[in-house]
Amino acid sequence: MSKGYVIAGCSFQAGQTVPVEQDGQIKLPPETGQSAGNAGAVDALCIKTKNGLQIIPRVVDVKKLYLEATTMCNFACTTCIRNSWRDDLAHMEWPVFERIADDLGRLPQLEYVHFGGFGEPFSHPRLLDMLETVKSKGLRAEVITNGSLLTAGIINKLVDLKLDMLFVSLDGPDEEEYCHIRQGADFHGVLNNIKQLNEIKTQRGVRHPELGIEFVATKDNFHKLPRLARLAHELKARRVIVTNVLPYNEEMKDQILYDMDDTVPLFSNDSVLLMVQAHLPHMKLRTERYCKFVEDKAMVVNHKGFVAPCYALMHSYNCYIYGRAKEMYPFYLGNVKEKSLDQIWIDPAYINFRLTVNNFQFPSCTDCKFLDGCSYVDNNDADCWGNSPSCAECLWSRQLIVCP
Repeated sequence: MSKGYVIAGCSFQAGQTVPVEQDGQIKLPPETGQSAGNAGAVDALCIKTKNGLQIIPRVVDVKKLYLEATTMCNFACTTCIRNSWRDDLAHMEWPVFERIADDLGRLPQLEYVHFGGFGEPFSHPRLLDMLETVKSKGLRAEVITNGSLLTAGIINKLVDLKLDMLFVSLDGPDEEEYCHIRQGADFHGVLNNIKQLNEIKTQRGVRHPELGIEFVATKDNFHKLPRLARLAHELKARRVIVTNVLPYNEEMKDQILYDMDDTVPLFSNDSVLLMVQAHLPHMKLRTERYCKFVEDKAMVVNHKGFVAPCYALMHSYNCYIYGRAKEMYPFYLGNVKEKSLDQIWIDPAYINFRLTVNNFQFPSCTDCKFLDGCSYVDNNDADCWGNSPSCAECLWSRQLIVCP
């Protein structure tokens, strides 16, 4: 290091000085209220902090909407959240979807609508109508599916609708591994449906819907991940998403892989295609924490119309964090049957939640030295920093769990 070198600190030189009048009035810079799709005046939320005030414009800047069309599914996967939850199994009622559809025009920066959640979307009798409604508004539409219900008729309709992306869950490259997780499923049937998708796209001279593959990694199937990458390549998948398993029952808690060294190639020479093609999760707990849902400016609506900030807070269920049981409670910011999506997004509670998550002002319970004997980690109701709910043990924020 050169003697006398002084760091300039340029990364901290942000912000503008504005006058504060004696009566408390502040004149903010003009760009404070400027945002695409917002016309006229924009009000702001003024938050008192220990260092002063923070002013956040209440801007409707939702970019991605996750919709749970149903919680029903024709599969019984060992990795599924429905093995531990207490919520009912039901389709989203059409009037609820109509309220959502009516609100899409009130989200001026919205780009994506992703149909997913914790059910099989194609089991909903009106999913195609939902997709048609979304596409008619000029939005990008995505669906994640187990692939078992993709008939030629449905595929042709998806092509007609110009569906942008279709993710298929494949937790193994062969029948043995796939059916071990997706018990009672037909591996070859799903594979044939994907091949039929490609054939119809070729016949009709189109590229959409593009194909994505999602793989849930466990100790049992992880060694076959390179084979899955080769299969995905053969199936012309444009995206491959690999996520670690989040155990929802006692039987799965020993299937986690989270403490592997992921700084070296995981499969030596076999991993080249995998590393190029797949989006891989972290395999080890690290300091960095960030929320994809908040960073992507996404909001989630479950099958009953309740708005949650993320997948983890959509339902009531039990899970296991490094072998330790944890009860999860949902956190709702509103319901579309009572309030519009734009008003829910700019509600002070939602703004404050996103601010807290953006700064990740939560303790790190998972590697805390006081973990043993601490009652806060039994559920997500609160933490020792006064947050309620708490995201202190969210494995999505550690990038161990990944979703589209």
